[in-house]
Amino acid sequence: MFRATWSKLSKQRDMSPRIGGMLNVYSTTAILYSPLTFIGVATTVYGLWGAEAIKTWLPWFTFGHLIGIMVIFVLLMMVFFYKVIIPSIYAFQVQQQYKHRNPLVSDVGEVLERLDETNKQLTETNKRIKELEDSVEELKESRS
Repeated sequence: MFRATWSKLSKQRDMSPRIGGMLNVYSTTAILYSPLTFIGVATTVYGLWGAEAIKTWLPWFTFGHLIGIMVIFVLLMMVFFYKVIIPSIYAFQVQQQYKHRNPLVSDVGEVLERLDETNKQLTETNKRIKELEDSVEELKESRS
């Protein structure tokens, strides 16, 4: 019962690419303003109550240190995303593209079918050439 229900729930639907395109554009543009928003929120928190809390433990810590830490954090996250997250995203996207109405998959299938036909024709042609070569050899032997 549970397995059948899970199987029905886990199946994906063939959908229009418009939703995916909209989300792709949104996520691509979000990358541009996300670090700025993060730094803005961090500076607001620092200005409201973070400065007093931090200065009790680190009296030398200034706003410049905060910005430096935030920039380093964003750069480290960019490296992490480049090394780990983006390859995983691409692997998932390729897997999804292969499964859902990818015209390249059907084109490759047609190419493979044509290749099989061509291989059969080539095999038959090679057999025929071999037969002709054997016939020529027999004729040469019979004339000599």
